Amino acid sequence: MHTLLKTLGIVTWTGCVITLLYQSVVWILTATWPSITLMTILSDILGIDIIDLFQHCSISLAIKLTYFLTTTELAITLWWAGVLLFAAAVCSKVLLGK
Repeated sequence: MHTLLKTLGIVTWTGCVITLLYQSVVWILTATWPSITLMTILSDILGIDIIDLFQHCSISLAIKLTYFLTTTELAITLWWAGVLLFAAAVCSKVLLGK
């Protein structure tokens, strides 16, 4: 379990670095910083229709999710996901002793 969590942490941090490298290259070439939000990933890359997703939520939850998805950058999400995965790896190592 420890190795799996550690590997997933490395994968998420690698994704963060790749995202930041892509944004840096685009910024160097076009002088504009591209915003890659979670909403962009959900709709453009994964093809998830956000309206269908929100039909099963309450109005207040849909508003909160919309705000979160449109304002949260992918790189920040990947960074914090890596931090949480590494923390979980340390906790599993300490608790399970393996």
